[in-house]
Amino acid sequence: MRKRKLIFVGGVHGVGKTTLCKEIESKFHVKHFSASNLISREKQEEHLLNKLVEKIGENQDILLTAINKYFKNENWYLLDGHFCLLNKDNEITKIPESTYDGICPNAILLLVDKPEDIYARLSSRDSIKHDLALLKYFQEQEIGYAEYISGKLNIPYLIYHLTESKNKVYTFIESLVTQAVSE
Repeated sequence: MRKRKLIFVGGVHGVGKTTLCKEIESKFHVKHFSASNLISREKQEEHLLNKLVEKIGENQDILLTAINKYFKNENWYLLDGHFCLLNKDNEITKIPESTYDGICPNAILLLVDKPEDIYARLSSRDSIKHDLALLKYFQEQEIGYAEYISGKLNIPYLIYHLTESKNKVYTFIESLVTQAVSE
């Protein structure tokens, strides 16, 4: 299967995916999209503020349609999204594996942070007060599933903790982009 020129940037809600993606986009001139924005655009509806998703599988099919519509094979992209979501019953649910087969990323960059800091960001940004234990478990599930998907797809994978130097991320991104150019 041919890989897209796409780096999937994962992490739980409020971990800082959009902020980091904007920095990477600026530094490397790689276009950034948010999975949830693409889904909302295709469905022509507003973002879910409470982060509880009713039809996870159906939304992932819509995401794949949007990617095929907006992504050109010759360009590099960052797609920020999730490996797990909270369903309508507030239960952690894995995104179907077939979604990542369809996305066909070149690499995975997973952002992690202290659950207390994620809690503070979500409270400030969305006025959502998640249970701290749920956030911790949610992030653990995200990490485990991201590792599994990277192994299944046999693609590079980097876990980046927000307390680390961004040079770690920049080196990872640069190696992907320049490697693909030289192939």
